[in-house]
Amino acid sequence: MTPRLALNLPLTGRCTRLALVSLLALVWLSGCSVMHSQQGTTPIELDSQFAVIPLTNLSQTPQAGDQAASILSALLRARGASEVELYLPADENPLAYDNRARQQQATAQALESGADLIVAGTVDEWRYKNGLDGEPAVSITLEIRDPADSTVVWSGTAARTGWGHEGLGVAGHKVLQSLIEAAPFTAGSGQ
Repeated sequence: MTPRLALNLPLTGRCTRLALVSLLALVWLSGCSVMHSQQGTTPIELDSQFAVIPLTNLSQTPQAGDQAASILSALLRARGASEVELYLPADENPLAYDNRARQQQATAQALESGADLIVAGTVDEWRYKNGLDGEPAVSITLEIRDPADSTVVWSGTAARTGWGHEGLGVAGHKVLQSLIEAAPFTAGSGQ
């Protein structure tokens, strides 16, 4: 006779059901977040001078590119980057979605300051989803470029749908953190 539990399920059936529920939970949770990055072999030295410029805002949220750039600069410092400068030129119309002129101005300022690497990218989504819970949804693409010849040293993209109790900044922080962790940073020659 097969041993039974209080739920009147055979023990072997319970284990099978538990495994199935665990697998379904894993599949469901993996659908909440996705990240892809370039598998480059060139390490990025943390003792380089990083210039973070406003990210191109392709979302419907004004100034999402500036918000993401601010979080990104703090995360780079926390990762161990010794010199990180955030370039956010004055914005004549903060509600405008096109910020290419500001990016060009920020890049010019960074080059004048002798930046080794330019950190740029796009904010594709930065909003609360419609519905009862209003979950935050964030999607960001990052590029780290060599300003000498504008080649891409590393690139990555990540997206996440957060929980209803999370703020948009928390979801953005998690997406940017996953991108920073995926980049091939190294301590550098001076450390």
